[in-house]
Amino acid sequence: MAVSDTDLLLVQRGNQPYKTDASELSSYVRNQIDVSNPSGDIPVASATQLGVIRVGANLDIDGAGILSAVIPAGLEYKGPWTDADNPPTDLQNGYFWIWDGADATLNNALWGTANGETVTEGDRLFYDGSDFTIIGSGGGGLTQITGTAPVVVSAIADGEQDVSMPAATTGNDGYMPQEAFSKLEGIEAGAEANVDPTQSYAVIADTSGGFGGTLTLTPGGDTTDIPIATATSAGLMTGADKAQLDSLVATPGGVASLTARNGITNSGTATAPVLDVDFGALPNGDATTAQVMPYDISALPELG
Repeated sequence: MAVSDTDLLLVQRGNQPYKTDASELSSYVRNQIDVSNPSGDIPVASATQLGVIRVGANLDIDGAGILSAVIPAGLEYKGPWTDADNPPTDLQNGYFWIWDGADATLNNALWGTANGETVTEGDRLFYDGSDFTIIGSGGGGLTQITGTAPVVVSAIADGEQDVSMPAATTGNDGYMPQEAFSKLEGIEAGAEANVDPTQSYAVIADTSGGFGGTLTLTPGGDTTDIPIATATSAGLMTGADKAQLDSLVATPGGVASLTARNGITNSGTATAPVLDVDFGALPNGDATTAQVMPYDISALPELG
């Protein structure tokens, strides 16, 4: 067997020699590689795996294997489209339409490679001069903002919208102003609103022998010390003071009590006396009984 300069591989199996050149070996290897599924000899490319790819929408690969993006020269919006069975007929490179109907499957060979694909509300139908391409609506950005109270969204003006929120009031939800936050921060844990207060009083003996006390309000626990009243300071009345006030007559200013002596007797009480005068001669030698001499002293000359 003759050998030439183009031979790449020489192999002898038993008594039979074999040879092959580079083109034959390359063709054989390419034909033997399985790229039909992810588990083949060369895996399908993914975000984490190197491998083979297929040319998708808006991409083009030339005979030299160069992959390029298909960018229409000058895009022009031609309006909405709703007919899945018939594509537009006014076609120029860069024209596009927006699908404005229910989900549908394109059903006409004139759609080119897009024929048989599903379109949904808002999808773009691009024409690059020879073929249609579907671009999903997800890449179109925001078209309008809506909000639920208390969020306020203005109408669209010059392609712009304002989003705002008013301050909260007693009748409307909204954002909390810093004054309200500071007030809430000052409320103690467990505090309750609109609770009817109660009070309690604890008696405390003072050093003068009387009693003062502490008044406590609930809730809150605020306390007030109340002292015993004196001649110069206001305060609580003692039991003795109360008894003395009760003993005064309705119109104070007279005698508080009276004791009768020497011929005068009190048939009333010390605070409400009724006086009697005992007239007559004094019993001779009886010092225990005193009587008042009557004003008629005419009998005195008869005394010896």
